[in-house]
Amino acid sequence: MAITRDELIKILAQADPVGLIAKGGPADEYAAEADAILGLRGVVTLTEITGVFAVAFSEPGACTRETARWIAEEMAKLDGSR
Repeated sequence: MAITRDELIKILAQADPVGLIAKGGPADEYAAEADAILGLRGVVTLTEITGVFAVAFSEPGACTRETARWIAEEMAKLDGSR
């Protein structure tokens, strides 16, 4: 995966799966989740993305599949634009 950490943090902030940015959180609020996603091997799946958020926030469904799909699509766009 050729996407950078900063690019992924921006994508996650836009997606704001848990609503932390909307509540005034800093733009890098999801940096730990970005690191976890970047640490995955191969093509990142929707289940892996939702799993990262479920573990990070101790809440199944913290990131919906629809949001995970959007995140994955945005990651693919950036990765494919290189």
